Amino acid sequence: MSTDTLQFQLNMIEMQLKRLERQVALLRQEIARSAPTANPPRTFSQLRGVWADVVFDEQDFEASRLKLPEGL
Repeated sequence: MSTDTLQFQLNMIEMQLKRLERQVALLRQEIARSAPTANPPRTFSQLRGVWADVVFDEQDFEASRLKLPEGL
């Protein structure tokens, strides 16, 4: 191979490497941006009071019951 051909191939490889480096940098930015927040999952004790002031009545219980279709 001639020196020109080798230089051309080297230039093409360098261009590909630079493009890949840019893609990796962009992927790292996207991962950092979309990473979940550092809030740990709630513990059971932290759920105290979630249902405070909520009233369940007989209609709620009746609506939640599973029922078979009429035609069975």
